[in-house]
Amino acid sequence: MAGGIQLIDRVRREKRRYRSVCFEGTPGILHYDDTYSIVTIFALSLSLPLYLFWTGHELLGSSINPPMRLFSSRATCWLSSLRVPHPSASLRSNAVRWNSSFSADQFAQLASRQSSRHQIYQSLSTDPYVNLSIEHFLLEHAPADSNILFLYINRPCVVIGRNQNPWLETNLRVLHNDRGTAEFGIHSYNDTEDALYVRRRSGGGAVFHDEGNLNYSVISPRPTFTRNKHAEMVVRALHRVGATTTSVNDRHDIVMSLDEGQSQPRKISGSAFKLTRHRALHHGTCLLDSPNINSLGSFLRSPARDYIKAKGVESVRSPVANVSSVFADASIPFGIQDVIANIMSEFAELYQTNPDAVRRAQRAYVHDAELYAGDDWVVGAVGEAQGYEEPEIKKGIDELRSLEWKYTQTPQFIFSTYPVEEDPRERPALPSSLPPSTRVFLRLKHGAILESHISVSSDSSVGSEQAARLQEALKGRKLHEIRPTHWKEILYEQLGAEEDAATIEELARFIATKLGRLYSFLGSL
Repeated sequence: MAGGIQLIDRVRREKRRYRSVCFEGTPGILHYDDTYSIVTIFALSLSLPLYLFWTGHELLGSSINPPMRLFSSRATCWLSSLRVPHPSASLRSNAVRWNSSFSADQFAQLASRQSSRHQIYQSLSTDPYVNLSIEHFLLEHAPADSNILFLYINRPCVVIGRNQNPWLETNLRVLHNDRGTAEFGIHSYNDTEDALYVRRRSGGGAVFHDEGNLNYSVISPRPTFTRNKHAEMVVRALHRVGATTTSVNDRHDIVMSLDEGQSQPRKISGSAFKLTRHRALHHGTCLLDSPNINSLGSFLRSPARDYIKAKGVESVRSPVANVSSVFADASIPFGIQDVIANIMSEFAELYQTNPDAVRRAQRAYVHDAELYAGDDWVVGAVGEAQGYEEPEIKKGIDELRSLEWKYTQTPQFIFSTYPVEEDPRERPALPSSLPPSTRVFLRLKHGAILESHISVSSDSSVGSEQAARLQEALKGRKLHEIRPTHWKEILYEQLGAEEDAATIEELARFIATKLGRLYSFLGSL
């Protein structure tokens, strides 16, 4: 008892901030579990609760040797000359175990710790570049035998697959590349108006994210991976909250029947996968309560679709619905956080995760970014700061935000206003303001123009000369770098001798409407 009182007195003399841990009951033992060790304190024959104020991390054995620097970056305490005896076997069964709390700046270290076999995180950030980069860090750096659940909600954005064509899959003229301005590495956006264009690292099709869409990501050992396992996990969680008509279809999507007479269930979740030598990533969307459910086409319908023939993966269009639509008449309001909590529970049951870890993970969202860790698990909330402060994650963010990643990763494609051998489809009629003889053909690879034929003249020899001049002017140019004003300048320079100004302006407007992208008031590279 005297040793315990001396410990309390010593800690009280410290002038720093401490996290409090309370142990009540006598006799008994408090086990303080952190990343690698257990510090054991006896509280014997005390008539009052024993309060210890500390945070810490060291592999100490039976003693705390001077000096000891505590692991948490939020609080630091130096203890010395304290001897702590090991508990006897008879007392261990009565132990109360307390698991360490860490500031989120320890995320990278805890996530890559070899004993962290079970990990559950919820992101406090809505930045898609941050969340996708945290996810990629976990795929690359977490232990090979670990199972990880990462949940996040993004601000409005269109996210296309690794091998997709943004000119084919999206309406680039309504999407921002990055409307944010950098300040201390953090980017701010107008969440209500600006939807971002994002290319992810996994395959699959184009999807729209907003505050009503939940993204779930599960990273697991490749030998135990199956494509339906985690979609079925989410379905079980949805059944728990009352969405009992959800199921997984043969495309590994989650669909929902709205009524018995409906012929085709509505899609509420799509999946994408990335497989490495030892690891498997499955991430999916889940349309829970999207306010943009009726306007997804304005973001995902390309104005150039009728003119483009592309290599790579093309999205499959499906009718969609919100999960919340089946709760329209329910007396209990539908809650996204309820779905999150149940997904965590299903993940924990699937992978036999410590129950205490799940409880902490489920309530982590109400706090600032903070982590909890036990012997073989890490859970908690991470935020934007963790993304920008960890060099590997910051590197991933910079890559995803770069125009080179967004556009020059595009597989080869052609754009043609008339049938060609590679794409014999009939084309829509050109605008009446353009001469019927107008022809526009572009062949591109990695977003750069390899070949072109643009002409207006009805005279074949003049048209060939026009096309040759424009081929010379456009060859090697990156399509995403050509602004609407650039098209006008190029066309004036090469066609101005033969064509009138109105025709040139209409042609520039037509090309920019089909292949242009949005340029913010801040400008773009």
